[in-house]
This record gives sequence, structure tokens and C-alpha cells, in this order.
Amino acid sequence: MNSRNPKAARMFESLAILHLCSQPEVLDACSDPLRSEVLKIAAMRGAEFSDFLSFADVQRTQVRTLDILASAPGPTELQRSTFQQLCGVARGRVRQALAALSRVVTELRRTGAQVLVIKSLDHWPDIGSDLDLFIEADGTEVCRILTETLHANIEPQSWGDKLAGKWNFRIPGLEPLVEIHVNRLGQTGEQEQLPKRLLQRSVTGEFGGFEFQVPAPEERIALATLQRMYRHFYVRLTDIVNITRLVRGSNVDFAELQQTANTGSLWPGVSTLLQIVSDYNTRYADAPLDLSTDVRVAARFGDEVTYVGERFLRVPMVPQATSLYVRQWARTGAEHKYEALFRLTLLPVLAAAAYVNLQLTGNDKGIW
Repeated sequence: MNSRNPKAARMFESLAILHLCSQPEVLDACSDPLRSEVLKIAAMRGAEFSDFLSFADVQRTQVRTLDILASAPGPTELQRSTFQQLCGVARGRVRQALAALSRVVTELRRTGAQVLVIKSLDHWPDIGSDLDLFIEADGTEVCRILTETLHANIEPQSWGDKLAGKWNFRIPGLEPLVEIHVNRLGQTGEQEQLPKRLLQRSVTGEFGGFEFQVPAPEERIALATLQRMYRHFYVRLTDIVNITRLVRGSNVDFAELQQTANTGSLWPGVSTLLQIVSDYNTRYADAPLDLSTDVRVAARFGDEVTYVGERFLRVPMVPQATSLYVRQWARTGAEHKYEALFRLTLLPVLAAAAYVNLQLTGNDKGIW
């Protein structure tokens, strides 16, 4: 594996084997490498295991990792009991977050608008570090409702937040921030049509006894792409696991996915992310995903250019990420979406300003 951090690469590889080899569709063929990896992890002690578990949390796979370790063959009864106890603690934190999220959604529905939980529940039974929501409403009204009913504090908005129509709220008694996207999506708020499709095709999901409106599988992949390939330029292991689960479970309609992606000029990025996920399944489970021909043709690159950085699987800015941005910009212009085009033009400016501010102050939060 390409890596600039050998320790992070080893942990990423260990988690990848654990999760990709334990998929029901490949479990029989992958039982030997899975058992071997489980025994290696079970043999970890002290700080080594703590670091591994923290790394799994960063990848948004901690609960699922402990579940696998507690049920896979190999560990002793004492080790299984330890994994189960740790998993119970992690699940308790998730339950608290879900209860708070339910209160937030209930209050926001007072606007009369649909409220979608986006991204955060894609990792279930794990959960994201922020609780992300989307709503078509008046931003001022959203702020009023949460500050008055839940006594939320509004975090300062960065330049990027203001462009994107995004607010972060700190709610008493809730550790994660609540991040609410109002009317728009994308780093500069360039996505106006994509949110409408999210709302139209949303589904109801049950999570730990709570019901939430969430995007359909195709839109989940599109949103993951928007975040990973067009904003952060890194992939968490959870993205690979989540997309694998959707595709192997035959939950993805590739025609619908392409239509959704084209709505936001994201098809090359979506196809590329799918190809990366398939390549990692080939690498660790010897079982590529069954992707459509259109996806394979449109993919710009695969796992050969990715590498593990300090914590995540990185996508190089030049030329790979830059080429995806240029294609998105060109497609947006060709479709005469001039406001979106202008907003996308601001992205390199924001990125440059954030980089300079990071070098000077060690923090890019006021910009990015």
C-alpha cells in the first residue's frame, strides 16, 4: 500500500481486511485472512490497542470493528467479553446522539419543511462526529427555533459556511456539533438542484429505535463523493465499507445514480470513488464490485494513486483532484448554470486563503 505514514497504513490495512473480508458475500472465501487479522488484533496490548481503537473511531468504524472482533472466531472468551463491553460503551454514546438528533429534527419540523439527516447515519451502527442535516427553509428561522427551543449556541460561520448556507450549533448536553445545510449543498453552495433530488427520493430509515428521513442509496453515494472527491480529497475507511455494503446488497440503481450525479456535475467523481472502492475490495477480499460499464468508463483513476497519510486515504491534489474539479467546472458552464459556475470559481480562492491562514495561524476554520 502507498503510504507516507507506515503506522497509519498498517492500521488502515488491518481495518480494511477486517471489514471487507467480513462482508457476507465474500466471507467464506476470505475466512482465513479474516481469522488471521482478528488474532493479530486480539494480541494487541495497552497503548497499541488503544491507538488502533482510536484509529477505528477516526475511520467511523469503531462499533462495527468491535462487533466483528467479538463475534469472529479466534479470540478467547475473556477477550470477547472485553470487546463486547467496549462496544456497549460506544453504542451508548451513539444512542445519546440519536436521542438528541431526534429532538433537533422534531423542532425543525415546526417550519413545516422536510428535514433530512445526511451523511451522519451512513455509517450505522457507527455515527459521524457531526450530526448533519439538510432543510429547505429560512436560515434565520432555523437559527431562531434551535436557539429558543434547545438553547443552542450558534458557532461562528466561516467564509465557506456563509457561501454554503451552513450553520453549526452547539447544543447543551450534546457533544457533537449539529451542522445544518439550508437550501444548498457543496463547499461554496453551488449545488441547488441536487438537494431537490435528495428530498424527492428520500426514504425513512429506522436507527436504534428512532426514525429519520435519509437520502436514498444513490444520493448517499453522490453526497459521499461531493464531500470526499470535491472537498476534503481524502477517503475514510467507512466510505469504502458503506459503498461496498450498498453495491453488494444490490441496493444501487446505477442509472438513477448517474442521473443524480449529473444533476450536480459529479459523474466523473462518483465513478472514480466507486472504482477506488472496487479496487480496495480486490486488494483485500479478492472480489471487485460489480460496477456498470458506464462507471468503469467514466472513472478517472483508481487505488493506484491513493496513499495513506496521517489518518486517511488521500487523493492527490495534482493532477487527480484538480482534474475532477476542472471537469465539474466545465460541465457546469456547459449547462449554463452561471451562479453555480461563479460559486465554483471561488473554490480555489477559498482553498488558497485557507492554506495561507493555516500556515500563519495553524487554523483554517475562519475561512474553510
